[in-house]
Amino acid sequence: MSKNNDDIDFSELRSNNDDNPLLRFDAMMAGVKNGGLRSVGTINLLVSYIVANLSGKVKADTITAAMDESALANYFEVADSISRMKGSGVIVENEDGTLSLGDTKGAPIELIEKDLPLTVREESIKLCQKILAREKFRRENKIDIIEKENGFEVVLRVSDRDSDFMVLNLFAATREQAEVIKEKFITDPVAVYEKVIDSIFENE
Repeated sequence: MSKNNDDIDFSELRSNNDDNPLLRFDAMMAGVKNGGLRSVGTINLLVSYIVANLSGKVKADTITAAMDESALANYFEVADSISRMKGSGVIVENEDGTLSLGDTKGAPIELIEKDLPLTVREESIKLCQKILAREKFRRENKIDIIEKENGFEVVLRVSDRDSDFMVLNLFAATREQAEVIKEKFITDPVAVYEKVIDSIFENE
């Protein structure tokens, strides 16, 4: 059960007994790029910053996947950070599974941002935009994976409300290949659509 709001402290975003989360290298580094986050406290801060900026728009698995994909932080450290802060009430999970920032005793987003180094802040802004775009594309562009006798058919759509601008059917030998195609398409379906159009008109 979460704590009452009065019991939640902004200091919980830092790792325990750690006055400066940037100086305590206590996070797992497997799969993390050079310059990635090595501190549990800094991971807490960045997760909180992302949730604060995308309040009610992003789910835990999207944050975990995006940070892992960017190699900014270890997958399990991010998942653990989200779980711990949900348990303490720093992060609140809404009924639809999206996350919001709980009561951190009035600590504004700017204060969280100030505790992050410039390079991490810039990376987090890019990450936030990537997450937003991916979530938007997931809602507006339908992808179906249909199992066939000899593999899988991946049906990709670029849509705007009730109209399809493009429907693209691709074959994948395995479900794993189909899921990779799906994820790559979701990243930027408009770019796929534009490349197809360019190819059509360049084909003389």
